[in-house]
Amino acid sequence: MDEGAVLALQSPPLLRRSGLGGHPRLGRNLSVHPATSVAGRFAEPVTAWEGVLQSVGVEELHHDGVLIEATATPPGMGSFVLPGLGSELRRELESADRLATLGAMIADRPSGRVLGRERTLLRYDLDRRDGGRLMRAVRAMGQVLFAAGAEEVLTGIPTAPRARSLTELDEILAHVGPGRLHLSAYHPTGTVSAGADAQRFPADPFGRLRGVYGVLIADASVLPGCPEVNPQLSIMAAALAVAEGHLEACS
Repeated sequence: MDEGAVLALQSPPLLRRSGLGGHPRLGRNLSVHPATSVAGRFAEPVTAWEGVLQSVGVEELHHDGVLIEATATPPGMGSFVLPGLGSELRRELESADRLATLGAMIADRPSGRVLGRERTLLRYDLDRRDGGRLMRAVRAMGQVLFAAGAEEVLTGIPTAPRARSLTELDEILAHVGPGRLHLSAYHPTGTVSAGADAQRFPADPFGRLRGVYGVLIADASVLPGCPEVNPQLSIMAAALAVAEGHLEACS
């Protein structure tokens, strides 16, 4: 996670500790790019961790806010989708060279809050629409892996960790909800968002914190909405625009 995104979780408590946290929407509007992943087991070694970490993207569902990517991590980092514990998990890891992992993240509705003053407290309630997107993403990733020749798909679902056909995967997904998926989160944004409406946005359109002079918001918290891709470039562009706008206003 890039530093600009991490600050989206730290900026609201920092402003509160500094006596600048008076706006009622400070800390709200949190998006986190909810994500999930599955793995496909193949008959022959694929050694997925050799080469580019994120080598392939699937944008067919991007119109619905879903981005699928190959996530070729080393076995230790990708082991969370593997079933079992102890010796069973070790046996799974011994054949990790036959696994290929896909991950999907979604552009979520802002459903979280950053609370706290001395330490950061998070609350996030997955929106029902976004839960449905994650379920569709799991099905789509399974479809891709089976089409590529996978013998089975490891779902990350504790009660049904394996599917050996797309039909079996559909049956599994019909009986579980998004709360049973193995979920993760990335790229927090929006907690000191900028906008024209003074009631809704703690910062003005130029990234200036409302109610005080000379405080600029130039990290991921200033983004008013969740980008549908990794927001690293968006964060850098917003920071540059905020800084340049301030310098022009001061000149």
